[in-house]
Amino acid sequence: MKRFLSIFFLSLLISGQLFAGNLRAYFSYAVFNIPFAKPYIETYLSVNGSSVKYIKSDDGKWYGTLNIQVVFSKNDSIVNFNKYQLTSPPLDDTTLSPLNFLDVQRYSLSGGTYSMQLTIKDDNSNNDPFVSNTQVSIDFANDTIAFSDIELVADFKQTQKKSILAKNGYSILPYVFNYYPESVRKLSYYAEVYHPDTTSDNNPFILYSYIRPYEIDKKLDRYFKINRMNPKPVSPLLKSFNISELPSGNYLLVLEAHDKNNNIIAEKQLFFQRYNPSVQFSLNTLLAVDADNTFAGHINNRDTLVQYIKYTFPVSTDFERKYAEGQLASADMATLQKYFLNFWVTRNKNNPEQAWIDYKHMVDYANKKFKSVSLDGYQTDRGRVFLQYGQPNVVSENYTEPAAYPYEIWHYYELNGQHDIKFVFYTRDIVTNDFQLIHSNAIGELANNKWQYIIYKRISYPLNVVDPVNMKDTWGTHPNDYYYQPR
Repeated sequence: MKRFLSIFFLSLLISGQLFAGNLRAYFSYAVFNIPFAKPYIETYLSVNGSSVKYIKSDDGKWYGTLNIQVVFSKNDSIVNFNKYQLTSPPLDDTTLSPLNFLDVQRYSLSGGTYSMQLTIKDDNSNNDPFVSNTQVSIDFANDTIAFSDIELVADFKQTQKKSILAKNGYSILPYVFNYYPESVRKLSYYAEVYHPDTTSDNNPFILYSYIRPYEIDKKLDRYFKINRMNPKPVSPLLKSFNISELPSGNYLLVLEAHDKNNNIIAEKQLFFQRYNPSVQFSLNTLLAVDADNTFAGHINNRDTLVQYIKYTFPVSTDFERKYAEGQLASADMATLQKYFLNFWVTRNKNNPEQAWIDYKHMVDYANKKFKSVSLDGYQTDRGRVFLQYGQPNVVSENYTEPAAYPYEIWHYYELNGQHDIKFVFYTRDIVTNDFQLIHSNAIGELANNKWQYIIYKRISYPLNVVDPVNMKDTWGTHPNDYYYQPR
């Protein structure tokens, strides 16, 4: 399941009264394959019922109606589309709390890369429609094992009935969000493993399924499962993890297929966020580490050690950062040394000291290059992105466009398995050197499709226009060129 976008509209009124604020919806999708037929994209649209404008119908009940249009195009030609009305559950009284409602659709498409355009219009509102575009890639190998996308699941049951929610004997209610609050104690997911007949190796394979921190490539032992799988054309996976004790943070749900030699032959990942403030950082591993006679134990100045620990914040997990912040003021030197050593052992077990030395060189560069009036370089948005992801392949510096604030666009050709990743920074005053991150298409980063509206503040655009291709070029500006073709 791939998160597409959150949707926010302007305030809506009913009978002169504010009914429920902004129209809010969440859209995502997942790609599946059908052996001997075409793959398909399954889309998921969840609408906050309290954010829709309702009209009283002839039956005496109140309804909200959204006009939805989804268009798939390739090389400027439409290859599939759907236009339909989505009606809310009936509401007896507008003083009651409306129910949220869910829409699931499927679109058959051949392999390739497509532009998917989503248009949403509240039928009972005078607001302009919401329009946005994203790219969708479909690529299932014909000669090796492959995974579908991972679909997060809210609920499921066995069924023999055919419906839009049915897949391989299960009726699956999607969990459209990639955010798990404290009240949700279980993460369930559905995926499919495809084993084409043309695959030369028909031996059983091993399925690894696990959760790991987004910032660290390290399996969490409590959330790691191994299963032996016999090859089939389609093997459905419907599994769950108990996440009641999973601390707050950013994570990846990972599926890996391993051959008999333990080589990875296929994998799929899904980013999600967990908010679980009642679970604290575990000290079991930390307190077992002996920092004596190590590079961490040789740091004897408390102020220096505290600063070094602060340097790690841009690449720390959420629970590492929160624990460290709570210890810096009061913990003794031995505890801080143990934490610092454990931090780098976690990232490079064989040579943690070299990992720290390499990172310290990057911090020194960031502090020199990105320092602002009030912040050290490692504390700025550009410094954090540089330390977390490394040097970008291309940086477009745009400081003198007539209608724009100074801005930079960073382009990574490849980033943690993602391709063509951009980061957009801007500042209102070039003298401060304080560039703020306002948009990225990287997983887990701030995504704001109105980023050009922020940069080109001197040009008036409607707030509902969020697709960058809709922004107009003016003399001396490059709102499209630098983003799609950084230089």
